[in-house]
Amino acid sequence: METTIIRLEEREALKTLTKADEGPQWFALKTNRKEQLAEDILQKAGLRTFCPKVKRDITVRGQKKIVERPLIQNMLFAYGEFKVLNDIKRLNPFITFCYRKNGDSFKILKIPVREMELFIDSSTKMQDDITYFRPEEVELKAGDKVRIIGGIFDGYEGVLLKAKGRAKRMFLINFELLGAIGTHIAPEFVQKIK
Repeated sequence: METTIIRLEEREALKTLTKADEGPQWFALKTNRKEQLAEDILQKAGLRTFCPKVKRDITVRGQKKIVERPLIQNMLFAYGEFKVLNDIKRLNPFITFCYRKNGDSFKILKIPVREMELFIDSSTKMQDDITYFRPEEVELKAGDKVRIIGGIFDGYEGVLLKAKGRAKRMFLINFELLGAIGTHIAPEFVQKIK
């Protein structure tokens, strides 16, 4: 007899699903340090996935190597129907939905398509110089709101901060649900928004 343990957050989140939740959407998934395996499983099922990656220098047995690692540990994003993702999740217990506390209950974290497209575009462009900030790590009121004019980020809006110990300015793009990602921007590309 197969038993399934369902966490309290999942039970509560499943109760809140409505007809509006049908159809493909972007979901944030936890992967328990198996991002590549989860991505392979989801892609074989015909789902679109995104796991932002960065290149890092590491030293193995005295030799330097460049490796590609996930930008956000233990997380990837998948575009598909909830029912399909839920079935895959049940067969692969290391894949779980991310939840967001909503008052006294929990909701499955779904990312609006426009926000996800911007996140994919900006994290792909910033791949060589990127830093991820969780939503609770960024105090947006501290910086100036700016727009980038020219360069690969032309038209993007975000917050400009000075990174500790660096002369360059760090440009943060804030995503309502996902947190923020940052890169260094030359001052000539920055225009303050009033």
